[in-house]
Amino acid sequence: MIRVLSVLCLTVTSLCHAQGFVERIEPPVWQQGKTTRVTLVGSGFGKALDLWTSLPLHAIKATPIESSATRAVLDVVVDKGAPVGVAGLRLASVDGLANAALFLIDDLPVRPAAGKVELPASLWSRFREGEVDRYAIEVKAGQSVSFEIVGNRLGKDVDPLLTIRDAQGKFVAERDNDAGLYFDFRFEHTFAKAGTYYVEVRDARFMGSEHGLYVLRMGKFPAARVAVPVSMDEKVLVQLPELNNVPVTVVDGAGGIRRKEDEGSSWIPLDRTHFGTVTQHEAPGNTMDTATLIKFPGAAYGVLRKPGDVHHYRLEMLKGQKLTVRAEARSLNSPADLELATVDATGKETRRVTENPQEEITLDITANKDGIYGLRVRDVNRDGGPAHIYRLDVSAPLARVKAFAEVEALSIPKGSYQPIPITVTRSDYSGPVTLTLENAPRWLTLTPTEIPEGVNSVVCKLSALNDAPLGLSSPKIIAHVSTDGKNSYAAFVLTKPLIDRLTVNVDLIVHALREDQRRLPPSLTDRFAVQVTPASPFTMELPEPQLTLARYQHVEYPIVIDRVADFKGPITFSAKGGQIAPKEEGRTRVYAEFGEAKGSIHSKILTNLTKHRVEVTGVGVVGERKIALTRTFELDVRSAFTVTPEPAKVTLNPRISTKVLLKVDRLKTFDGDVEVLFNFTPGMTYPEKVVIPRGQTSVEMEIGVPLDRMPGRVNLNFTSSGLVSGFEEELRGGRIEVDVPKPAPPPKPAKK
Repeated sequence: MIRVLSVLCLTVTSLCHAQGFVERIEPPVWQQGKTTRVTLVGSGFGKALDLWTSLPLHAIKATPIESSATRAVLDVVVDKGAPVGVAGLRLASVDGLANAALFLIDDLPVRPAAGKVELPASLWSRFREGEVDRYAIEVKAGQSVSFEIVGNRLGKDVDPLLTIRDAQGKFVAERDNDAGLYFDFRFEHTFAKAGTYYVEVRDARFMGSEHGLYVLRMGKFPAARVAVPVSMDEKVLVQLPELNNVPVTVVDGAGGIRRKEDEGSSWIPLDRTHFGTVTQHEAPGNTMDTATLIKFPGAAYGVLRKPGDVHHYRLEMLKGQKLTVRAEARSLNSPADLELATVDATGKETRRVTENPQEEITLDITANKDGIYGLRVRDVNRDGGPAHIYRLDVSAPLARVKAFAEVEALSIPKGSYQPIPITVTRSDYSGPVTLTLENAPRWLTLTPTEIPEGVNSVVCKLSALNDAPLGLSSPKIIAHVSTDGKNSYAAFVLTKPLIDRLTVNVDLIVHALREDQRRLPPSLTDRFAVQVTPASPFTMELPEPQLTLARYQHVEYPIVIDRVADFKGPITFSAKGGQIAPKEEGRTRVYAEFGEAKGSIHSKILTNLTKHRVEVTGVGVVGERKIALTRTFELDVRSAFTVTPEPAKVTLNPRISTKVLLKVDRLKTFDGDVEVLFNFTPGMTYPEKVVIPRGQTSVEMEIGVPLDRMPGRVNLNFTSSGLVSGFEEELRGGRIEVDVPKPAPPPKPAKK
């Protein structure tokens, strides 16, 4: 799927170096079936060309109006069938794809944020420090109005608070946070009396920011945040905690809800089930005698409707049979903090687990005999309510993988490629993982298409053919595993787009996701934003796939550039990844420098010994177009030397000595002396210090055991050090193990 652009001059951006950063979108809400003039505010923009969105193809059409380095204006036509809810976008400019930003599609009328507001309405404003926004609405006696604020879900550090007051200023209602909506909320209020009421909106902390926008939705729409069942096919009738038989359409992991009498829609997280059998917990089901039977493989769901509710399920298992139970609640907008336990046929608990920081619960069950085995589900805090839903997946241990990409936006020149680093974690499986492209046009190809057995990461190439048309697309990468050719498992390769910048560690991790950005819309995290651009006037390759760097030293590597005949401009380079930081930064651990056709990586005193990926980006400029190509290599940071005793373990009787060879392995860039200093160990004889001189690879040392040494095992611990580029490199943890055996018993006297 691709939207072809009529503009002829596009550009390339590197895999992780997005071109431009969008700080805010004005307005952050767009109405279905309408045209909205949208302004993107940020920095580093090139000339605006289009918008990539995580919405289905043809959901929007964007036309650039004007642009500068800090502002882009586009007219956006939203299709009347575009799904309601939060989605992601990226600005496509002549300098490539910008970062991901979040916005809202609404089917309520989008109205100006005036003092008096006609219902229904969806309006937007920004939080200002120490200020309160106040809106007047007219209601009838007994009228129910739903209220919702979308602010924190737009990816910014805001904490909305809504207060309703009557015409005299008397408090009527207030809402802060709703579980599953982060610091946002959605609720319904019924007004007892007719009249004018005031809706006050502020940040709960009285904080404000020019980028801290919010959308206030008011009118008649479902206030529910959850649904059961939580897994279904498209266009089915589901039950909500307070509503029945509501038509729901599942699009990209979210369900749109709207009843006949509603003025607008709501959206809730919904997934299609992987299993054919879905079981609903049956009341009372609070003991093993009334437990609900789960047919497996299958899914089960329930609602802990009241505080203290306990749900029991029973499993009929054969001796030796193994099952894996996976539970979830928070990811479904549920406030439940689940506790899952196995119980025996009498209800006695045998094992218990709760949610981990990744909001996952996994429990393995092995039957030691034929019979009934039980599951107990409840809230850790013994809480409950109509929104406390949960889901269980029960199956035999399955081969599963989780796959993540370190890039989510790529601009690819025709006839070239950009890299996608992918890492996988396996469960109950150690074999190869097959990668396939889905939802991709024919002119995009992925190589390699397999992660071999025992390998947990790979750098793939996403390539555009020479005849690829210019434009935007949203391909997905699927990771497949198969154990016997029949049973298989597939999962999307997921991404973690950076929506808002949060400084975590100025030394190593410049920016990271905030806590409230962990659950982004699935339509944003399960696909890639791809921009096909004109062919690049140069190619770039790094012929060395792996480099070894000694701490306190530097290593050079070639950069192979091939230019077209008429491209004479300079190409500038930058590097990022792992410990790399700017040279000027005082706490820099590793920094990069570049010449005309080579680069160098330098280590300083705080460098950690580790292996990590380095991304090198080369940027050339043709007119107003920047061309950025990224290539990668593995950087292995090591000590300039290592000392190994041979043998590392010896057995010595008292009054006996032996010789041990201390071998040194130096990197090619170091040829200095290495000093080995032993810690004091009483009851042994050995040299306090051994020096392995320059040019030598080993030195012998003698170890002896005195006559009075007690039997047992003793460790001779040592530290090795050397002067590397003027800095003392010191490695601790060296050891020689000496085993002093018990003396042999004296021979028994011969019998007379």
